[in-house]
Amino acid sequence: MPRVTPLLLGLIVAVACPAAFAWHHEGHHLIAERAVDALPDTVPAFFRAGAATIAHASLDPDLTRNPAAPQLNDANAPEHYLDYEALQGKALPAKRSQYLKLMGELNLSAQQAGFLPYSVTESTQQLMIAFAEHRKWPDNPYIRMKCLIYAGWLAHYAGDLVQPLHNTIHFDGRVVNGRSPHTGIHAKVDDLLYRYKPDDIAFDPAHVRAIDGDLFKAVLAEIDKTHALVDRVYELEPKLPGVKEKVELDPQVKDFALDRATAGVELTASLFLTAWEQSAKIVIPSYVDRAEQDK
Repeated sequence: MPRVTPLLLGLIVAVACPAAFAWHHEGHHLIAERAVDALPDTVPAFFRAGAATIAHASLDPDLTRNPAAPQLNDANAPEHYLDYEALQGKALPAKRSQYLKLMGELNLSAQQAGFLPYSVTESTQQLMIAFAEHRKWPDNPYIRMKCLIYAGWLAHYAGDLVQPLHNTIHFDGRVVNGRSPHTGIHAKVDDLLYRYKPDDIAFDPAHVRAIDGDLFKAVLAEIDKTHALVDRVYELEPKLPGVKEKVELDPQVKDFALDRATAGVELTASLFLTAWEQSAKIVIPSYVDRAEQDK
């Protein structure tokens, strides 16, 4: 991660947390649904048939960001982003509790830092445990539904990860005097995917593969790739249409939008596959007996 000067650090610490979303609801739905299409036959049939439910649940994390539920909104909002530059080049520790300690050392609040890599990693592991239950009780309908809902939440955060403006302090305009000035660029980028249907998004099956090594490190590597595109987003800013503006996308903007959609699909599908394959290693505690409890 890049180093920042003490002056810039002072500005970063003053930055308010972003209120923007990553992809409008059509984009999250698109990525989640297409990610299921990208899965191999080794993933259980019920899951591959559950694309509609997974896509439905992929919108739920944004519904928690509602002013009518202020405590829920406050807790959930930082799950959707990482203010990359605020971390001063520090390596992110593997566990959320360790990260909270680092945030304290850097005098950063949750809103000033964000939790996105932990959201993605923890959601993958939550699905992994649910899949482990499915392996033990394959006919249990409650477990199947749980898998689909957890997958939707995971798809949402994976979709957030591939949107470059969710990985930077410059989330809605370049930071000036300590604040991202809310230029509207974030909403314009979020809006790009509503023009597409799942079949419009090509993916390379070779890019859909389970993560064998350290899941958290793999997630951080994906964040690095996405953060590298922040400057490209700002280069494209003059060519971005207004929200829901019915115009033909500039070819460069179209290429960018399809690239990000493809990245979201391939990452999400890979995380689904990782959860499934790693679930074979999970031992369900003996005190849990779904067959008896779910009669």
